[in-house]
Amino acid sequence: MKTFAELGFPGRLIAVEGLDGSGKSTQIYLLKRWLELQELKVYFSEWNSSELVKAATSKGKKRELLTPTTFSLIHATDFADRYERHLVPLLRAGYIVLCDRYIFTAFARDVVRGCPPEWVRGIYNFASLPDLTFFFKSDLEVSLKRILDGRPQLKYFEAGMDLRLSTDPYESFRIFQGRILEQYLAMSTEFNFLVVDANQVVEQQQGVVRELISKKLDLASFHRAERPPPKPPAEPPKKAQVEEPVQ
Repeated sequence: MKTFAELGFPGRLIAVEGLDGSGKSTQIYLLKRWLELQELKVYFSEWNSSELVKAATSKGKKRELLTPTTFSLIHATDFADRYERHLVPLLRAGYIVLCDRYIFTAFARDVVRGCPPEWVRGIYNFASLPDLTFFFKSDLEVSLKRILDGRPQLKYFEAGMDLRLSTDPYESFRIFQGRILEQYLAMSTEFNFLVVDANQVVEQQQGVVRELISKKLDLASFHRAERPPPKPPAEPPKKAQVEEPVQ
């Protein structure tokens, strides 16, 4: 698998990965605003957001109809739709594309749910690798606290309750997310993750992200083209003056 830069695309794709509650979504939002303020060409996409698939995924989750295999396939369909209709065209157009989760989410989650690793990777073999992948590594207790600070309880699939790891959702979360963390760490070297200490305060993490991107990308090459100034309105043609005959 090659990165978009290695394939000759003018755009660059930056992905963020991490456990639920790691703070990666906050970081990619701040990164997006920073790039936009520099008037760069930026596009944002997030996991499980395809209009084509999102309703079916939501319905399946609510009714607890998804097996590990169907869970994997429906997310792959969502990704393929966004990849072909949004990500690739904008990378060809020279954009910086920001992805809140990429194929590595499937490589970690689906394997923990029991899908064979080779099978999961085979589903996504059409996708190129990101040019930069940030992995926000947080302690399980830090992630859990961040989630519960924002809402009163854990979500069913977020806690891995479908795997029957524990009847206690908090303990299930620790087991499930702990196994996902192991998968991410195993992939870290293989896919050249840029590991960020997600236990730090938001501002420190964002400073690290911006510094690394500034070093690794020529940001000036992604500036929006300046629009030519509007032409002044054309003056109405002057009426020809008819000289009166001399008396």
